[in-house]
Amino acid sequence: MAARKIIYILILVLCFINRGSTALAQTEMWDTYLSRIGDQPATILLDMDLILAAPDKRYPYVVITGPQAHNCGKTGIPAAIEIEALENILDATGNFLTGLTPKILAGTVMYNCQRNNYYYVRDTTGVRNAIMRMYNRNFKDYKYSIIIRHDPQWLSYRTFLYPNDETQNWMENNHIITSMLQQGDSLKKVRPITFAACFRSDTARDAFSTFVTGKGYSIDKSPSVKTSDAPLCLLFSKTESIKVDSINVITQDLRNEIKKHGGIYNSWNAPIKK
Repeated sequence: MAARKIIYILILVLCFINRGSTALAQTEMWDTYLSRIGDQPATILLDMDLILAAPDKRYPYVVITGPQAHNCGKTGIPAAIEIEALENILDATGNFLTGLTPKILAGTVMYNCQRNNYYYVRDTTGVRNAIMRMYNRNFKDYKYSIIIRHDPQWLSYRTFLYPNDETQNWMENNHIITSMLQQGDSLKKVRPITFAACFRSDTARDAFSTFVTGKGYSIDKSPSVKTSDAPLCLLFSKTESIKVDSINVITQDLRNEIKKHGGIYNSWNAPIKK
């Protein structure tokens, strides 16, 4: 339990550091999540919006580089007191790469006492030797890793950094629940929880409506959104308390069923009960 708490705190630290110290373009949308690599926990921070244009053929190489922490626990997560030092090293690395080649910072992985940035670049000529010289000159007290490979399909981003459906489901629910808790909601009080989904045909919407009513949901509205590719929507709800342990299971089951009918899941909301 203590290790899990530390990881959650670290995620908040990572979000704050990266949003505060990096000049992010307005089109970027950074988010973070917990993962596991082998038998160790990892935190992955990435620009979610890059998926809209990936792969960008102008940046066919990935450079994976970063320092190894001096102070590191059994979980492989660096000590909090060293986070700022690791961030400063990665900031310097990013600035240094800017002078070598056009780049896109796709994400950051903290795992096994290592903090690595993932950059997609146009050219790798001299990059490895230049980064090695920078580390050895400015950060010689730290061990580091440098991996450079041809990745025109952006597989490192699309299949490793980018979260799968189950993780995206957890991330979305976590954002909603965190917002509710920040507004003073204990989640214990019973209230209507409203879900939304949209479909491409009346047949699909009707079939899904039959499914959810059979699961005890009430149909609230069936609006149409003419500008959408899936214009036939459905709002449905169930009155109960919000259980953190079960909401991920509920929403994942709904997502899977909506997908069977060719629909689009559009999240959930509930009134705040202080």
